[in-house]
Amino acid sequence: MDGFLGASRVDGPRCVVGDHGWTDGVPVTCGESAWRVAVRKACDRLAPAWTQDASVAVNPYFGLRHVDFEKAGPILARVAGSTLTMPRRYYREQIACGRVTRGDMAEALKAHGLPSDEKSAASLLAHDDAPPVQRLPLVSHILQRIDPDTPWAAFCVERISQFAAAYFDPGQASWPLPWRDEPLYDAWRDFARLDASPRTMGLKGVADIVGRLPRQPLKSIELVLKTLAVPSAHITDYCHAALLDIGGWATRAQETRQGRAADGGRADIEDLLAIRLAWELIVFCAAPKPRLKAAWQAALSALPSTHSARMTPDAQIDSVLQTALELGYRRRIVADLAACGERPDRLGSQGRAAVQVVFCMNNRAEVFRRALETIAPQTQTLGFGGFCGLAYAHAPFDPFMEAFWPVTPPAHASRPGADAEQASVIPDADHSAMASGFLRVMSLTDGFARLVLLIDHSRLPGYKPHAAESSIGRWTSEMDVRTVAALLNDRAVRTRLAPEGIVIPADTSFVPARYDSTHDEVVLFDTGPWEATHAWDLRATRAALEEASRHARAERVCAPVSPVCAADPVSAPVGARMPQSAQAAVESEFIGNAAFIAAPRARTKGVALDGRAFLHDYEWRRDTDFRILRYLMTAPMMAAHWMNMRYYASVVDPKRFGGGHKALHDRVGGCIGAWEGAGGDRDNGFSIPSLFDSRRGAHEPLRLNAFVEAPRARVDEVLARHEIVHSVVEHGWLFLFQMDSEAPGLFLRARDGRWEQVS
Repeated sequence: MDGFLGASRVDGPRCVVGDHGWTDGVPVTCGESAWRVAVRKACDRLAPAWTQDASVAVNPYFGLRHVDFEKAGPILARVAGSTLTMPRRYYREQIACGRVTRGDMAEALKAHGLPSDEKSAASLLAHDDAPPVQRLPLVSHILQRIDPDTPWAAFCVERISQFAAAYFDPGQASWPLPWRDEPLYDAWRDFARLDASPRTMGLKGVADIVGRLPRQPLKSIELVLKTLAVPSAHITDYCHAALLDIGGWATRAQETRQGRAADGGRADIEDLLAIRLAWELIVFCAAPKPRLKAAWQAALSALPSTHSARMTPDAQIDSVLQTALELGYRRRIVADLAACGERPDRLGSQGRAAVQVVFCMNNRAEVFRRALETIAPQTQTLGFGGFCGLAYAHAPFDPFMEAFWPVTPPAHASRPGADAEQASVIPDADHSAMASGFLRVMSLTDGFARLVLLIDHSRLPGYKPHAAESSIGRWTSEMDVRTVAALLNDRAVRTRLAPEGIVIPADTSFVPARYDSTHDEVVLFDTGPWEATHAWDLRATRAALEEASRHARAERVCAPVSPVCAADPVSAPVGARMPQSAQAAVESEFIGNAAFIAAPRARTKGVALDGRAFLHDYEWRRDTDFRILRYLMTAPMMAAHWMNMRYYASVVDPKRFGGGHKALHDRVGGCIGAWEGAGGDRDNGFSIPSLFDSRRGAHEPLRLNAFVEAPRARVDEVLARHEIVHSVVEHGWLFLFQMDSEAPGLFLRARDGRWEQVS
């Protein structure tokens, strides 16, 4: 009897390829170029994910940025059963407690072109959650329905995951995979032919099936699509569903796609898709369930012929409720920023500050900054997102962020996460250029205090596989601020800065420090050289920092979103260890983020932003060529957006984009990531204890509100030049506001390119 693809007999059920109209290796329902475009479109829907030793916060919806936010929800629903909004009971609770007002509901209804009367609002809340959308089937999922007592779907994911962990292992394994030097798909074929695990599930002849697969991954994908008779209109969604079924590894493979494709090699994401679809074929042909093929045909027959571009009534209800939630937050912050912009003393000079404290961009630091300014009014605080821009340590991860660093890295700069020992040394001639870049982006080119603290941020130490991923990345480190401080203390560098108009007084000293965002504490480093010359400054500064720490912890007790950070936060001694329950809650150090503000500190000074806003100082009048504005909108703002979306996805869809339960986490390959227990997919987000506690969710899922104080025409220029920034704004993934002290009012960028005044 002929076997798979008409070859010799295999020990298992026959896969009758002829029944599916195979013709010369090309699907009869879809031209070759069309199906390849569909496959690549599915691959493009996946976001990249770096390893944890070089982790950058990734927007899991990055591949859908060209789709309107409201339309992305139905896509995820049909390919993965996912959602972009919270359950409706969540919104009911927000309305009941006054978080969302009637005015918010009316405005949300109006924004969606619906009647905004009170009766219409009440009708939305009367509906329970929408019925599940018909999800595009995978063969393994159909088999799971037929045989619910056998974990077929989990088995396919587990076998791929075990192989991927060995393949992507960076060298930790004492017994490495023998085929790691081969392309991903080739290595899997060698691995799968020797894997005996399928036999334990009753899958027979798997080695022969794998051996007869085409050697080229795209040809293998083509074969599976034709054998399973996937309709041409559903190829993109089907491939997307297959990739999301192993989404943790798919995002890892997507990260390697850019580098290998640039070198002329195959893209790992397409290889991984070929592997996942090969498992579809294995199950289809080798599973001992005669009803499987009939059930698969029935599932395909139930699929709609086309996808409607119109939102369903249920999807529209969910979108209105989410919009109302976001309007409730926006209403307050817009009013506060507009009021600050109208203060007559906003641009007044207060003379030389006693101390200047530059915080690396961190929304939790906003609470600490306000406390410090209250305790020590002569202290000036600034926000800055750029310590990670050291040219000798890292390179921007273009094209995913189109970053424009303060100092352009040399051509031979290492990739993110490279060992510092392998990094190139900064030439002496570049020292002053780097120093100038840092100071200009900080908006700190004059008025230097005697003591300037440069502060990075960190969280609790310990075993946390996702610790790096809960930051904007392992790009900000204690070594970075120490290096920048040493650079700015260098007398030769200061001498070269003077002709550029940056005159640093001889008595000004830069001191590196670290902000512990868990305990709200600041620790100074390398103060030895300044203990004699700046003894009083250091003593007063340490006292003010300790008092600010107590004030910040006291405020967080009553914070509406941020979790309590200690059993007795107000009286807890500095350095006291918090209970394990609180540690879990604050493991994700950017929890509660909802806004990004690039403006002078005077715009936000004295405003209680509840530790929810990333603050970056920016004075556009000093930015003569607006290169800094371009940097702010393409690097810090986009990093904040990615972080915001990562939290958003982990909350609204923890099963698909969350990180499981950290009590069960097990590291994979040292730094590749983590999974739960002994296997399964690579976790792809923040753990449940990091975002939820027994009483409430610790993070409110809101899209980022980005406020930029700069001329509107210049903001438009940046949007026109950078596709990624333009896409996330145009399609509603990020709300962009423009403000300017010379033209009162705040303006929201509409999706059609117009600016609408909101205050």
